[in-house]
Order: sequence, then C-alpha cells, then structure tokens
Amino acid sequence: MGVALAGAIGYALNIIDRVDGLLFDAQVHVVRALRDPQGALPAGPQVVIVGIDEASLNAQGLPMAMLHAPLGRALEAIAAAGPLAIGMDVALPERSFEHLVPGLDRELMRGLLAARAAAGINLVLDVDADGHPRIPPAPLLAAAGGGQAFGLALFPIDCDGVVRRFDPDPEAASARYGTACTDPEYRPLFSLRLHERRPQEARLPSSDRVRLAVPTFAAGVARRFGREGALAEAGWIDFTRGAAFSYVPLGEVLARSRRDDARGLQELFGGQIVLLGSVLPYLDRLQLPAALSAWEFPGTAQPGVILTAQVLRNAAGAGLLRPAPLLAQLALLAAMASIGLVAGAWLRWWALAGSWACAFATASLVHALGWVLAPGQAMLAGAIAVVARGALDLAAAHRERERLRRRLGGYLSPHLLQALLRGPTDTRGTRCAIALLFADLRGFTTWSETADPEIVRDTLNRYYGRITPLLHAQGGTIDNFRGDGILVLFGAPQAQAQPCDRAFAAACQLLDAVAQMNASELTGRGVPALEVSIGLSFGEVLVGDLGSDERRDYTALGDAVNVAARLQELAKTQDATVLMTRAFARRLSAAPSDLRDLGEQPLRGHSPVAVCGWRPPLPPS
Repeated sequence: MGVALAGAIGYALNIIDRVDGLLFDAQVHVVRALRDPQGALPAGPQVVIVGIDEASLNAQGLPMAMLHAPLGRALEAIAAAGPLAIGMDVALPERSFEHLVPGLDRELMRGLLAARAAAGINLVLDVDADGHPRIPPAPLLAAAGGGQAFGLALFPIDCDGVVRRFDPDPEAASARYGTACTDPEYRPLFSLRLHERRPQEARLPSSDRVRLAVPTFAAGVARRFGREGALAEAGWIDFTRGAAFSYVPLGEVLARSRRDDARGLQELFGGQIVLLGSVLPYLDRLQLPAALSAWEFPGTAQPGVILTAQVLRNAAGAGLLRPAPLLAQLALLAAMASIGLVAGAWLRWWALAGSWACAFATASLVHALGWVLAPGQAMLAGAIAVVARGALDLAAAHRERERLRRRLGGYLSPHLLQALLRGPTDTRGTRCAIALLFADLRGFTTWSETADPEIVRDTLNRYYGRITPLLHAQGGTIDNFRGDGILVLFGAPQAQAQPCDRAFAAACQLLDAVAQMNASELTGRGVPALEVSIGLSFGEVLVGDLGSDERRDYTALGDAVNVAARLQELAKTQDATVLMTRAFARRLSAAPSDLRDLGEQPLRGHSPVAVCGWRPPLPPS
C-alpha cells in the first residue's frame, strides 16, 4: 500500500522528482567533499574555457552580435596552438552585417577555416521562440564545415529549475521530459521543432537538404576527440569530478596573439579541448547542482558554457552517470516499504529515520561509483508505510477501546473507565479534597432476612437502575455497591469545581427517584417502601488502586470516607434524611433554607463531628 500511494502521490505532485533532485544535489556535495577533484580527472586532455567577459567587450568596443573580427582572430590563435578540439558556444547571427561593416564576415570566416583545418570546429545552433533553428549566412555556414558542424546546446531542466541531465536526442528528449513537470514555469528547454524544409526555403548545401536532424553541441565536440560514444545515451551529468573551472579571457588570447606569444598560447591550448563562450553576467545562465565556476559566488546561476565543459569533462573521463539497475531500485523500495511491519510506533519512526540515512549513504556511494540510485520514491514509500501503519494501529486501538468500553461500561463508572482507557492510573494514589456520598436503605437488611433472595436482588437492581444514571450525570464515581449501601466520590478521578454542590444535588435526585420508585414500581409487589439515609462529607483523601497485582479496586481512603459512612448510620436515629458535616454545608453554593445545624454529634468509633441535618419536603401522597 505504501508503494502504491508513494507512486500515485509522488507522480501527481512531482514530489518524487523534486525530492530526487534535492537528494542528487546533496550527493554531489558529499561526493565532491570526499573526493580529490584533480585525482578524479583522467590523465588526458582537459577542457579549457575562453570566456567572453565584460572586460573583453569593453576593450573591443563592439556589441556581442558584431564580435566577428575578434572571434576570428582568437580562433586563428587557438588553432595555431594545436588544440585537440574546438567548440564555439556562441551562436552565429542569422543575418550578415557585411553591408554595415565590410569585411566583417571575412575575418570570422578566416578564423573558422583555421580552426576547421587545425582540429575541426563545432558551433552552437540557436533557435527562435517557435523552436525553429536560426541558420547562419551561407558563407559562414560553409566556412564552418556545413550543417554537421552545428549542434544544440539544450539540456532538460528539472521541475525545480536545475539542470542535472544530458540527452543526446533533443526531439526524443522533448517527449521524454516534456510532460514530466506540471509546473509551467519550469518546462524543459527541449521545444525545438525540426521540420522538413523545401529546397527553395533552405539555405543549406544540396547535400544537407534533408530532414534537419541536429545533434547536441557537446556530442559534436566529443566526436572530435573520439569520445562521442560516451554521450550516445541519456544520463545524469557527473558534477563530482574536477575542480571548479576558471577561464582565459578573450582579451588575453587576443593580446597574446598580437604579441606573437606562440609558446604561451601552446601552453594554454596545446592538446586541450577548447570551448569559447560567454561568461557575461546575464547571458545564458543555468542553475547547476554544484558551483563549477571559480569566479562566481556559490548558489548563483552559472554560464551555460560551464555546463557544456562539465559534460565534455565527463565524456573525456568516466562518462555520464547511468541509472542504477531496476532490481536495485525495487529492492530499495521494498526495504523502505517493509518498515511499516516494525512493531512499536516510536521504533518505526526511528527505523524510518535510520533507513533514510542509510538510503542516502548508499545512494551517495553508488553516485561515486558512476550510478544514480534515486531514493525519493522509496523514502516516500517508507514514510507512507509508517503513517499508514500508525493509522491502522490507531484504528485498532480505537476499536479495542470501544470493545472495552462496551464490556466494562457496566462495571465501572464512566469517569473511571475513561481514565483507565487513557492510560494506567497512578497505583501509588493521589491526595485530593473531594466530596463523598454514602447512601443506605433503612431496614432493608432486616426485611431481606425473610424475603425471597430473587425478590431482594430484583428490588436492589431496580433501585440501583434508578439512581446510577443520576449519580453519573452529576459527575459521581461509584466506589462500590455494598449490599444496599453505595459510596460515591465527587472530584475523583477527575477534579470538579464544586464537588459539594454536585454531591448534594445527587442526594436530592436520589431521594426523588426513590419516592417515584415507591409509588410506581413497588406498590402491590409485597415489597415495603424504601427509605434512604444519606451521609455527606468533605475532606482530603487518598484515591487510587487498592489490592494486589491480581485484583485491585479504585477507591478512596481517609477520614472523610469513614465520616460519610457514620453519618448515614446516625441519620437513621435522627429526624433527618440527610446528614452532612458542617464543613460540607459551608461549601454549598445555595444551602436549603430548612437545613438545621445539629451541633457536634458523637459518631460510632469516631470523635464528635459538627453536623447539619436536612429532610426534603414530603412528596404528594
């Protein structure tokens, strides 16, 4: 269930893609911190960046679109140094500026021809807003070597706006990634639509007047040094290999060329992979998982030429990162989902946290070995499994509580039952000031000596059936039934604001219920009318469990309990139905007007106690 929910929720909200992206970035930082950047590079050629920066533009006094002559001279200087491959990550204009500056295109053509003759050159093909390629003027196209010298510098952008992957087929990538992200702000850049063009519309040589299938720019440069196969399949870019890039300013290359510094140029570019591109602050910037430009602040968008340079660094070395085998993904998914089987809620959460840490460590190790193990779906499945198991446990606990409530509801008072269901009670007991009601039937024991036991039981059940709901309604907790006597606690196990008021109200209702029972149920049954004596007291007692581990009762112990029992005994000999201590009477919010102060009265087995007496008005006959 956790696996199914993880897949449904993750793909619906792109949660899995976003989580995997964040985990990929974290793995990049971990592996880069543990790996020697220089030791991770191959011993062969390295990627050297020639950057068009603001200082170079200011020195030339030309806009970017008319930088033909400086670019041509720089290409000639780089070609003369003997590079392994040359890539120009600067799109050529779609229109010629020859009519504005005569000879402008000629300078650039000379540089293109020199680079083509020395090591071959690959150039970026730009696209317009509709996804159609911007074909450069025919002379520049021919000087570069035709359509096969051009490539697309487009990369799939993930939902969070970060570039992490490379795909050699832009058209296939448009279908592969185009619907992966539901956020319209972060659509992949693969929007190129390449169409069959009529010969009269094409400005390509006749040999290129076929379907315009344009490869990627990085793959074209990799072909120059025999590593095109490393970029033949889609994969994740390995950002963990190599130190941050620096660049050689275009102005420095032109200055060395003017000084005929052939040795210096050869030291910079001889046998290397040279990329010429823009490092301007607001042109062609991308968000990357790692800071690969040494001159930029960490966390800022980085020049697109940096991304191409890292892809070429991968091609010259260990290649792109490949997805881990499906069996490994499924094993991780099953392991995470099985956390829901762990017994114990806290243990499951600790197991989930530990498994997340292990999954990240495993994914980082696999990342360092050249594979990508995306743990997002597995981690989400583990979390959902833990939450689902917790929900099932809660439902089972709720069902068990309801079963106990139904089973024990007739044996325990509601407040005590709720306290037991919430958790174990304090077996050591709790001191608290409560009100106590002790009620007993007058003469019932004498009558029951000669009465049929079944009639006695039926009478008591009818009596308790009448008074029990009334006592519970006032918040009373029945301590126990003692034959025809009953002890009720007010203020335990739950504290009450006015326990004496509640106890007195319960006594009044109890007397009314007995009067109604005498009139409606006992008449004609051969049972004498019931008369009740009630003792009320207030004081500090100890409430809690009494007994052994095998059998215990929740009860109250203290002098106030004994006083309540003795008062109901004394009431049988006094002209009062209810006797209460003076301390109890003083705590009544509204004492009855006919309450009588009887002074101190002796109690059996107890010192005298100040007592008040009350008899309710006689009911209608």
